[in-house]
Amino acid sequence: MPNGLYVIDFHAHLQGPNGLANLCPEEQKSAFFRHAVPLIEQVAHVSEPVHDEFLRHLALNYRNSLSRFIYSCFGKLALMETIRLFKTYGLHHLLASMDRQNIDHAVICSLEPLTVTQELLELTSMHRERISIFASVNRRQPDPVGYLTHLVESGLIAGIKIHPIVGGYACGELFHKTKDLAQLAREASLPIVIHTGHIPVEGLNGLAGCNEVRAIEPLIAAFPEVKFVLAHIGWESWRQVLKLASKYKNVLVETSWQPARIIRRAVDAIGADRVLFGSDYPLFKQSLALRQVEQALSPKEFVMVASTNALRLLRLSPTKNKRRTAS
Repeated sequence: MPNGLYVIDFHAHLQGPNGLANLCPEEQKSAFFRHAVPLIEQVAHVSEPVHDEFLRHLALNYRNSLSRFIYSCFGKLALMETIRLFKTYGLHHLLASMDRQNIDHAVICSLEPLTVTQELLELTSMHRERISIFASVNRRQPDPVGYLTHLVESGLIAGIKIHPIVGGYACGELFHKTKDLAQLAREASLPIVIHTGHIPVEGLNGLAGCNEVRAIEPLIAAFPEVKFVLAHIGWESWRQVLKLASKYKNVLVETSWQPARIIRRAVDAIGADRVLFGSDYPLFKQSLALRQVEQALSPKEFVMVASTNALRLLRLSPTKNKRRTAS
């Protein structure tokens, strides 16, 4: 990287043409979504510069039990905003955001059945030098290993994503439902990203999976050769995630939705070589996520967190000239 730093956003999302209808379908058929949401969305498109900054500030700084209860009381509005962001910010917007922030590469995580891996591969086929896809599998898929094996053998995916909440995995079944996926990842030398952190969705029908950090430990312990990336550093459960990462050397953490002070704690706890910059775009702005990482780290640490750690994990060898320089 003689001409600058190859920056990688290790956690982003795009929406294919068919998946959003599968996100809490009962809620989307409700009178609120049929009558109120179209009107609220018109206001939200205008107010986004203000309300987005306010909401991200809350999420970065307030995540105790009381905060999560308050968030859950506004679950339908949060669902509406999530759907609106996915509909509004597609591939063109992602690439434009990456250009503005001097981000060279992004990892797009599928969330089946909401975002289908094959649709993402087709959507991003013209931009594979800038985008890697992590595959997921629908919990109801009758042959999950066969489904993912086909994708692995295609050579077009760079890892596997497991989202216990969106996937609907109960805590007690998580290991048994995902161990064969981890075995496949081990055989293919692919990393696994696992969502960690509580999503306050108690008031919504259709999202009822596990949000306990302890439930993923058996999987991590059983597959020490697999690199597990714990997304969001656990959000409000960052202490439990860092304790787990300190115990298992095959665990890395990803920084989205965390303020600089928690990112600093992560680097101090497990080392900069096991922390990855991520944004969770479009749910969180790349500019704000990148700012938190820059504020938390020394220039040397920033190079590792924003670039070299992900390059190693993705087995990328960038050759083009870079714009961002390491100061």
